[in-house]
Amino acid sequence: MQRSTVLQSRRKKDSIERERRNITRAIGEQAKAVFLSDLDEELPWSSPAEFLKDFDGLIFGGSSDFDFHGGRDAEDPARIMSHTILTRLQYLISFAFEKRVPILGICFGHQLIGHLYGAEVVHDKEQSKSGSFEVCLTDERKRDAIFKHLPEIFMAQYWHKDSLTKLPTGATLLAESSVCHFSALRYGAGAYTFQFHPEIVHWHDPCQHRPSPETSKIIPLWIRECVYKKGVRNLF
Repeated sequence: MQRSTVLQSRRKKDSIERERRNITRAIGEQAKAVFLSDLDEELPWSSPAEFLKDFDGLIFGGSSDFDFHGGRDAEDPARIMSHTILTRLQYLISFAFEKRVPILGICFGHQLIGHLYGAEVVHDKEQSKSGSFEVCLTDERKRDAIFKHLPEIFMAQYWHKDSLTKLPTGATLLAESSVCHFSALRYGAGAYTFQFHPEIVHWHDPCQHRPSPETSKIIPLWIRECVYKKGVRNLF
């Protein structure tokens, strides 16, 4: 069975467990998720080949604990920690991109990778949101291994305060909306990042949010089209 590591950027136990449940459910029986924390200083961050040798894919999860901006003061510990995480992971991410490792970045993971590749992350109040919103795919979807299987417009679940300022270097825009300019990106052939949460099809309050069943296809498609076709363990 394929193995993907999920790097979590969280401190609160309930949010850690909730993300684990959601991603495990989204992956289903196609692969095994191994959850690690990017707050763990003991992991071999400076040796990416060693870090990745037992895995076939790399997932960067969301965060309700840290913000690159979030409307916080520059010296706010949650903001400082976001940049500490970026510094800690930049060698791993750069190595993974160089080796064309299958990557998935979700919400904070989307911002993390976008920031590393030239897009600032700012607290844009017009794009900050929580709930269900429409996503519109670009024409590039017709040529994309994952998004060609999705309708041109579908609902997705968002929960973020910060947004990317521009298209990162090397990224292709796959999805956008009036309330989220950079909803889904692809880097190369197998690295995808999303400002929305493809692991969630509905929030707990059905009165406030609409379900997004189409997004449940994204992670299984990534595993099928990217992880199975080019796993990390095949690179070393």
